[in-house]
Amino acid sequence: MWIVLTALALQTFVSPGHAAAACDVKGLTKAVVDAAPNQTGKAFADLAACDPAAAKVAAPEAFKKVLAGDAGDAAVLVAVGLGAGDVVRTWIEAQEPDDQSRTISKLGEKCDTKGVPEFWLESHTALGDKFWSKRWYRGIDDCRAPAVQELLRTRVAMTTGDRAIYKGILEVFARNLGKDAVPVLKAAAQTEKDPELSGFLVDAFANAAGVGREGGADQETVKLAVAAINDVAPLLPEKAIEQARTTLLSLGAEADSDRLAGIRYKNALQPSGGLLYGVVTTETATCKKGDVRVIIHHAPINEAGRTWPNQVNERIQAAVNGTFDLKLATSCKGTGANETLTPAAPFTDAAGYQAWVDEMIKEFQKKNPTVKAKIEPEAALTL
Repeated sequence: MWIVLTALALQTFVSPGHAAAACDVKGLTKAVVDAAPNQTGKAFADLAACDPAAAKVAAPEAFKKVLAGDAGDAAVLVAVGLGAGDVVRTWIEAQEPDDQSRTISKLGEKCDTKGVPEFWLESHTALGDKFWSKRWYRGIDDCRAPAVQELLRTRVAMTTGDRAIYKGILEVFARNLGKDAVPVLKAAAQTEKDPELSGFLVDAFANAAGVGREGGADQETVKLAVAAINDVAPLLPEKAIEQARTTLLSLGAEADSDRLAGIRYKNALQPSGGLLYGVVTTETATCKKGDVRVIIHHAPINEAGRTWPNQVNERIQAAVNGTFDLKLATSCKGTGANETLTPAAPFTDAAGYQAWVDEMIKEFQKKNPTVKAKIEPEAALTL
């Protein structure tokens, strides 16, 4: 239905003088007046295809009856092309929120149609802040008219106000400008000190690259975005670095994402340039005669600054299994289980590591007061 009515809408702009001479303007005007609400949108489009001027005159009364839906959306496109943007804005604002969003989105998909870019600019002037707060800006996601893009450039420079709205505007800006958004985001990220706003800027690099869009991300923009994030990462607040990690992963740059661990935890970097983690493996066995034995193994972990805390446990398992002597259950002909723990963040020094180990042992003994664990220090491991 949308395709058919859009075709009717486009007829409005093809040889209107010839069309007017070959059609019944009076009859079509009367049809608009007499049409039932569910037929008014089509009747209006038919009149516009015949005589645009007559349709523009009829628009205010016609849109009092136009119903939301495909026919309504097509009528909106026609009215915008006629220059009846004020009528369209009034009609959209009277619809339910879901219908508003759908119509704005549909209109945004037709930004290459006569009058649509101008409609967005006029709507910004007419609505003021409501253009942003009521999400009208979502319609310019794919509207790449220079004046519309300049409107977005100006707005994203204004970081005050509602943070959720600003994040949405930033997403639209990035998607709209694509690779041209990358230098803007990079420049802003280099100077922004607010952790939340910095995170928004970093997240927007993925929008600029088209992550999640049908057809996949634009690889040229992906390369530019990855390079930009790597450049600004040392300047970002800690929370924004964590967002940069996530954004790089969404861009398929896993190795770059891992390297940010050393930047995020720069205050914990060791003289070697890497990070110091630790591992505690509790080996519990219920022996043949029913007695319970426990060995708590622990070792420092030297890492090159490319492993995040939540990656340590998974990455250390092979080293633990291949290095620690985990044969307690076998030796007492019983059954057993092992639990491996790693810290929530890297340690700044060996004293921090030892304090963590002592705390892990203390917690185990508190939970298991009748079991005396044997403590087994192990040689340092390397990731």
